Amino acid sequence: MRAMIRADEYRDAGVLLGLTQHMESVAGVRRAVAMMGAPRNLEVLRKMGLAPDYWPVPPKPCDLVVVAQADDEDAVVEAMRRADAWLAARPPAGALVAQGTALDDAPRTLAQALARQPEAHLALVSVPGAFAAREARRALEQGLSVMLTSDGVSEDDEASLKALADTRGLLVLGPDCGAAILDGVSLGFAGAVRRGDIAVVAASGSGLVELASVIHRLGGGVSHAVGAGDRDLTDAIGGRTTLAALDRLAGDPATKTIVLLARGGSRAVLLRAAERAAATGRPVVAHLVGAADGLPPVPGVSWATSIADAARRACELSGVTAPPWETAALVRPDYAPAQRWLRGLYVGGTLCAEALARCRGLAPLSSNLGLDGVTHSARFRMPGHHLLDLGDEGYTRGRTHPVLDPSLRVDAMFNAANDEAVAVLLFDVLPGPETDPVEALRAALTAVRERSRARGGEIAMVAAVAGTDDDPQRRGALVAALEALGVTVMPDHVTAVEAALALLPAGEEGR
Repeated sequence: MRAMIRADEYRDAGVLLGLTQHMESVAGVRRAVAMMGAPRNLEVLRKMGLAPDYWPVPPKPCDLVVVAQADDEDAVVEAMRRADAWLAARPPAGALVAQGTALDDAPRTLAQALARQPEAHLALVSVPGAFAAREARRALEQGLSVMLTSDGVSEDDEASLKALADTRGLLVLGPDCGAAILDGVSLGFAGAVRRGDIAVVAASGSGLVELASVIHRLGGGVSHAVGAGDRDLTDAIGGRTTLAALDRLAGDPATKTIVLLARGGSRAVLLRAAERAAATGRPVVAHLVGAADGLPPVPGVSWATSIADAARRACELSGVTAPPWETAALVRPDYAPAQRWLRGLYVGGTLCAEALARCRGLAPLSSNLGLDGVTHSARFRMPGHHLLDLGDEGYTRGRTHPVLDPSLRVDAMFNAANDEAVAVLLFDVLPGPETDPVEALRAALTAVRERSRARGGEIAMVAAVAGTDDDPQRRGALVAALEALGVTVMPDHVTAVEAALALLPAGEEGR
């Protein structure tokens, strides 16, 4: 193993991911990591077993840290040589400006950028969490709404930013807002969704993407999809972004139906939001992911039982009638005697929460998401049925979100392949960047199948694939690729969870 520190060289997440993949393409390299030298990043590196025993000069937060682990010294040396060459071909923006290249005319501040484009009304803030609130505040003070994709923003900072936005008639989407659709324009990993008359106000990521893509596949369309943030409906935040978005939708002639999708938070705040949605005069569909018991009726609001059910109800209210999904018959494999458990490996938090809610009857049940009656564990391997949200902040500190960097989930899948007690593997696939998310999982899924068969059994694999055939990756092609690997793909997420439960060994279904 060898580590390299490049002093005072900040690189963003996209560059770090590209560098990591470039080094891992070297024959013999088992693992490579590129990250900034912030203390929590170095702790992540230590937990991964990739930190040197001794740093001659401790890295600073603004230093770039590059580590490679390989089967032999020659491979490590080659990986580091390629890293130097790769970085040299991509100088930091500051270096280019200093050299007087074409970038010397590029705006260096938000104010300069706004002077160039005064008609702008949205700023996308994607910087390390420690600086995100400051940059978001500057944007709000310049009269811009904010899509805040950064995580690591404190609850107090979120409350302060959203209070400031309220006073200025602006919106703060997020924090950790990975997807949104505004005026029919998809942002983040929202994917290509038909424009229509259904508006969505949701948390900020996978639930919004699943809901919007199911609406599209049922024949409906989306006018706007606002990612309010996972904490927006808590008592501390008070639903500020949700309520402000609903007030805007009340005057939007392009919106005929509203869907309110919540994950956790305060029931009192959610009910206030449902009442505000009904006050717009539009028919409203609402769903609280993970609700164990019913919510009180609200005039003008239809409570859905799942994300997919919310999509169907919204389409029907907008005059779109879609036939039921066609699903393939399920065949339970011949399991080895030791196989018992369900393993869920998610990149989407809302989808993981929906799966946990559907799996409440299983025991023992654990997850890194907090839910009543569920044991808390962030470990890859646990006895019992175990579902993980790998996009949770506990995993993403110091590394790129698994929608962009699949390496964490690949590791978790190899772990499942080596666990003789796993019977069913359940996972989600989200659109992500313009790369093939299935190809990134191919080796791990092949190992799941081959290693379980070598032990005399077989792990059933079930997936839910979000997105549409208008996405660059084309959902249909992703489904076909997964099925060729032996994965059962269901038409929506809740159907996938139900299939996974049905495929558990007899006596383990918990139903």
